Amino acid sequence: MLSAPLPGSHNPPNDGVPVKPNQRVRIRFINESMMFHPFHLHGHTFQVMNAGVPKARKNTVLVPPKQTVEVDFDTNNPGRWISHCHNTYHLEAGMAFFVEYAG
Repeated sequence: MLSAPLPGSHNPPNDGVPVKPNQRVRIRFINESMMFHPFHLHGHTFQVMNAGVPKARKNTVLVPPKQTVEVDFDTNNPGRWISHCHNTYHLEAGMAFFVEYAG
């Protein structure tokens, strides 16, 4: 499981989060701020998990203030893919990380 606290400590965009191919990976977005953060994952779709029950497939999820959102995605598209907040000034400030794996 990957945890991505928002906007506290997180992986700088140049750091990759290594994962293995052909696995299901859970990302936990932890929003410790009072702002909304629409988080997007390039190259994949994911399922938002609600009490362990998967919901519709998406590639962007809104993380409300003081909330945690978990998403599951399959590592079936090898490469180096960025996940970032869609608020431009947050992305420019480094609210992003890479997920990377080989085929």
